[in-house]
Amino acid sequence: MAAEDRDDKREKVYRTPTAGLWTATGLVIGYLVWAVVLSILTESGHLLNNQGFECGNSEESRLTEEAFLVFLWTGMALPICFMLLLNIWIKRTFYKPLSLLAIFVVFVAMTVTFAKTWEKENEEIEAFKDRYLELIPLTDVPGITQSHANDKNCSMLSNVYRWQAEFKCCGLEGYQDWGPVIPDSCLYEGENKSTGCVGAGYSLVYEKPCLPTVLSLVEKRSSTLWTVMITWITIVGVPASMFVFLMVKCCCWVFCEDCCYKLSLWKYKLSGGVEMITVVFIRKDNNNQPEEGNGKDEEERVSCSNGVVVDVEDGAGEEGADVSLDKNAATRIPLSELRRLQEELDPPPVQHQVRCLCISSRKPRSFYTVMIEEGSPLLPAGAVLADANKPTTCVWAEGPHVFSLEDIVWPEESKVINSLPL
Repeated sequence: MAAEDRDDKREKVYRTPTAGLWTATGLVIGYLVWAVVLSILTESGHLLNNQGFECGNSEESRLTEEAFLVFLWTGMALPICFMLLLNIWIKRTFYKPLSLLAIFVVFVAMTVTFAKTWEKENEEIEAFKDRYLELIPLTDVPGITQSHANDKNCSMLSNVYRWQAEFKCCGLEGYQDWGPVIPDSCLYEGENKSTGCVGAGYSLVYEKPCLPTVLSLVEKRSSTLWTVMITWITIVGVPASMFVFLMVKCCCWVFCEDCCYKLSLWKYKLSGGVEMITVVFIRKDNNNQPEEGNGKDEEERVSCSNGVVVDVEDGAGEEGADVSLDKNAATRIPLSELRRLQEELDPPPVQHQVRCLCISSRKPRSFYTVMIEEGSPLLPAGAVLADANKPTTCVWAEGPHVFSLEDIVWPEESKVINSLPL
């Protein structure tokens, strides 16, 4: 028996495994693995390019910013995946709208941080370019030669010498940057003298300028990282766009429904329609009223071992006992009829205030509760007579705005809680 109870509780809490649920779980876990693997590749240095083009200028600052971007995005992915898994497998949770909202917030944060990092790197590239263009015209200084990239004591001119030797180029924008005195690192060393070289005085020098070549390599050194990050943003952007679509659709629906409702209400009033009031009719002296056929029903019922009463003859069972819960106890009546109830009933109708179940707070609406005897001539035709001790469905709508009255008509402290016998 205990095992069956645990199985019932498990079925109420967790969803039944299906191919769709396993597919969704696989996608979430795959995204989580993607984020973790990228963090590992970043930490090991396989994702970032630490190539430097200036001696004595460390790339540590750039690498730190790029690594921070990857680690930040991975940290944001972990709680999102956890919330999605809860939403996939657990029934009746608030995680679905919260997960979509969280994904949208993460998408915005990823986009902003990516744009800022990209912009900062482009600014550094422009500063790099301007810094070297200020050296023109170049002057060959005796004693200054090309240096290694890890040389801490070097000048910008030493970097130019190194570029000319490494990339087979001359000058920053061309060999003319050197004027009449061209350094040895510009001299052409290839065997094919018909391409890639140009005559300068009595020597052949490299025709290709150095600065465009270096700038191209500087821009490409982070291309792998940017490609990965753009792919990452695209993956997150798919559910984020779904959230935006749903929000826009919801807002448009609320706006259109509200306008249509106000238009129809305006037409109704122009055509002479009376003002309608929401009223909840509650059975008066319900505890003293014997239910019809109660003695006969008791004879037709049999008590099960667990204390649940089951109707044997009509086969309605628990479904038959819950039919009244499907009836809406909120009734709309004309204002004139409400005034008649106020004059003739004792106690008179009681006024209450309720707010709609909306995202934005709206002006509260009034409704009334009326204690009335069953069969009273004052009870409007078609009105549902609710039980004072048995909460039932009690809502009404004005266009897209829904008002729930159950918690006001049946507050928590007055609700009767029926428990099964132990």
